[in-house]
Amino acid sequence: MPLLSRHRRYLGIAALAVFVFLTLGNLVPDPYGRGVWRTRNTPPANVWQQIHMTLQSYALYFQDNFGFRASMPVLRRDLREAMDSPNDHNTYRGRDGRLFWGRENTPAQSSGDLIRTHEVDQFVRMAAIVQRELAPLGTKVVVAVPPNAQSVDKDDLPAWQRAFAPRATEYDLMLAGLKADGVTAVDLRKVLQDAPFKGPRYLLTDSHWNNASSVYAFNAVMVAAGHPDWQVDPKQVLGELGPSPMGDLTRTMRMPPQVADENYPLRLPPPDVPNQPSPDLKPIHEHPLFVPYVQHFRDTGPRVMVIGDSFTVNIWTRLFAASPVSEAAWMHFSRRTLGYCGFDMADVKKYKPALVILARTERFFPCLNGAWPIGLPEE
Repeated sequence: MPLLSRHRRYLGIAALAVFVFLTLGNLVPDPYGRGVWRTRNTPPANVWQQIHMTLQSYALYFQDNFGFRASMPVLRRDLREAMDSPNDHNTYRGRDGRLFWGRENTPAQSSGDLIRTHEVDQFVRMAAIVQRELAPLGTKVVVAVPPNAQSVDKDDLPAWQRAFAPRATEYDLMLAGLKADGVTAVDLRKVLQDAPFKGPRYLLTDSHWNNASSVYAFNAVMVAAGHPDWQVDPKQVLGELGPSPMGDLTRTMRMPPQVADENYPLRLPPPDVPNQPSPDLKPIHEHPLFVPYVQHFRDTGPRVMVIGDSFTVNIWTRLFAASPVSEAAWMHFSRRTLGYCGFDMADVKKYKPALVILARTERFFPCLNGAWPIGLPEE
C-alpha cells in the first residue's frame, strides 16, 4: 500500500505551491508596488522614539511593496471584469478601460431602472417657485442639469449595461415637468451627443465632463436664455485635445489607471479677473472649494448667477467675460457636496441677477430626504 494515495499527492503539490507563492511574495518585490517610502513630518523625538519611527517606516515599506499587496486588488478587478461584475460599488469599467461612477444610484438612474417620482416632482416644483419668486425682478430662470456620463457616452458602457432596453428616466420626467410648468430647460444629453467635436464627452478617468462639453453646454444655455450673442466660439476658447492628469475615479480606485485621459485645454478670453467674495452671498457650504464667489468684468451690464456644483465652478462664470455681463456669480446648489436642494434663496434675491441658471448634476438633482432651499416658500 503506497504511503500516500494519489489524490493526497496532488493536494500536497497544491499546498507546496501555495507555500512557495507566499514565500516569494515576502522575498520578491511586488511588480505593482510603487517602491516609495511613506514620509511624514514628525516632531523632534528622543533616540528610542526615532528608532521606533525608523522601524515603523521599514514595516510600512515592506507592507506596501511585498506580499502582493498591490497586485492582488488588480487581479481581483480583472477576475470580476471577466465575469461582467463590477469590481466595487464606486467605479466600474466600460469599453477600452474607461471608468464610470457607480454610486448614488447613477447607473440605475441613467438606465431608467430608478424613478423617484416624488423627489423629481419636488425639484420641478422648486424650479417653478424660484421662477415665480424672481419674476418681480425680471429674472430669467433656466434649468440645465449636467447629465451623468452614462446618459451621454452610451457607446462606451460595458456590454452588460448596453444590453438594457431604452426607457424613460428621471431626466425625461424632469424635462416634461418643467415644460408643463413653463420653466425653460435644456436637455444637455442631446446637446452633448450632437456637439461637433471628436472623442468622448466625459473624461475617461473622472466623473466630470471635459472642457469641450462644458463650453458647448454653456452655449446651449445662452441660446435657451435668449442671449445667443453671449455664446463663446469653441475654436477660440478650446485648445487641441491633449494629455490630462488622472481623475477622481482613478483616485477612488487606488489602483494604476488602465487608460490615459485626455482633455481640451481652456483658453479663456480676457479680462482675466479673480474670484471675489460678495456681501450678498453667504458661505454656507461645508467645503472651502465651494464657497460662493463673483467675477466682476465691467461696471455696467446685467448680472448672472450660476447655482451649480463642480461641473460649473470656475468655468461657466469665466465664459461670460466677453459678453455684456457686468458680473457673474456662482454658488453651490446645496450646503453639502453630496447634498440636494439646499441653496439660500434670500441670497439669490439679494444679488438681483438678470439670469439664474440652475445646474445641479443629474445624480443629485432630485430633492431627496425632504431637502428644500433655505427661505424658499414651499407653495
